[in-house]
Amino acid sequence: MAASDPSPTGLGFAVSIDVRRDQQPHHDTRIDAHVRVKATGTGPRDQRPATELAVVLALDVAPARRRDAAAALAAALRALPDGLSFAVLGGAGDDGPRRCYPLRGPWVLADTDEKRRAAFSVGRVAPTPDDRPPPGYGAWLTAARTLFGQRPLPVRHLILVTDGAGHDPAGEADLGAGIAACRGEFSADVLALGVDWDPAPLLALTEGLHGTADTAPDRFAPAVTGALRRLRRVRSPELTVTVTGRPAVTEVALSERQPRQHALVPATAPEHPHRYDFATHQWEPGARDYLLAVRADAGADPLGVLLQLATVSVGGATAPLVVRWLPPGVAVGAGPGGGGTVDAMNAATRMRTALERGYAALDPMSREEAERQFGLAVRLAHEIGADWVLTKVRTVADIVDGARGLVRVGPTVDRGTVREGRLQVASGPLLDLPAHAGGTPGKCPGCRHTAGPGARYCIACGRRL
Repeated sequence: MAASDPSPTGLGFAVSIDVRRDQQPHHDTRIDAHVRVKATGTGPRDQRPATELAVVLALDVAPARRRDAAAALAAALRALPDGLSFAVLGGAGDDGPRRCYPLRGPWVLADTDEKRRAAFSVGRVAPTPDDRPPPGYGAWLTAARTLFGQRPLPVRHLILVTDGAGHDPAGEADLGAGIAACRGEFSADVLALGVDWDPAPLLALTEGLHGTADTAPDRFAPAVTGALRRLRRVRSPELTVTVTGRPAVTEVALSERQPRQHALVPATAPEHPHRYDFATHQWEPGARDYLLAVRADAGADPLGVLLQLATVSVGGATAPLVVRWLPPGVAVGAGPGGGGTVDAMNAATRMRTALERGYAALDPMSREEAERQFGLAVRLAHEIGADWVLTKVRTVADIVDGARGLVRVGPTVDRGTVREGRLQVASGPLLDLPAHAGGTPGKCPGCRHTAGPGARYCIACGRRL
């Protein structure tokens, strides 16, 4: 991911910002805005050449699952696209995870013969002996980072197939350090087999390395093939979202809400103290939604005029963040002015957080807390029309009154369903946010009276707009 990309991004960008224009001026005013970045594919190709991808397949399973997992891995290897650089890790020795294939050298290019030899060699994958502690997820990341350091291709990706056998609860701190060391070096997906795994470290791993965590059957070859198909749709492994503020802007925060939900860490330079660069990853055609929060000192600004506080730029496209400080005594929200999707986004974020906490309360069982969190999630889902949340809750509880948020959890809940739900909620959709309204207000073509972006009739002459 950190390597230079020899090919153009193959994407065109459009940026729009939805914010409530009218704000109360203070020395420390917080302003929330919904930033939508729409990426459109350009150029003749719709997928990245396999020669630009390096993939590590890591198999971390207990002895009881070794035979089925090796057969599934062999099937996945046979389906690799030709030209892909790949390596296979499986089993653990005294110095950590072992390289199962290639037999000599760290990497090999997929072709008919190499895929056949690799599929045959996965029979060498041996589980960690029972008398040896598991290597821990951090060890798998370290082994993958060592391999990727020798293959500087544009897209570098780890697919970790695990049943939880490699997790050492005592090594949580080491996992955090391992994720930090790998951030920006490669991305990672997790395929979880069975139900004997803790969702928390798997979610931390994939969120930190810009991938997805999902459950998979023991015959997981189709899931690996699907992950590689998605990876080849990535037009740009990494892009920077730049927020540039006026000197009056004292703080900037940006968090991605769709397609994934996580906070982004800004980078600043002394020569550009008012520019904040946020690294984002794995771009393909489609829309992404962000919540932008800025704090501004309005003490020296004029009242009642439109002011540009900041700009947001992605891939050559830029949009302004424009607000107007209200005179004293005028209430915020008294008239139209945008910002409607910000409220919906915040409600959707609260909904997903409550859903995640509800599942977490069921493992171990805490029925009262689970009902409270699920109830909040269901009530918000009714308000914003997120039917997928109702479907998820019904797998573990009865919805008594959705509009009021009344939920009942039964005396027993399947542990596997709860853990699968925790992984799937993390990558579930928030909601289908509407497109932003047009930018500055237009004018009536008849009388030239100013018309708001959402107006259908002119308030001066009555003409249909």
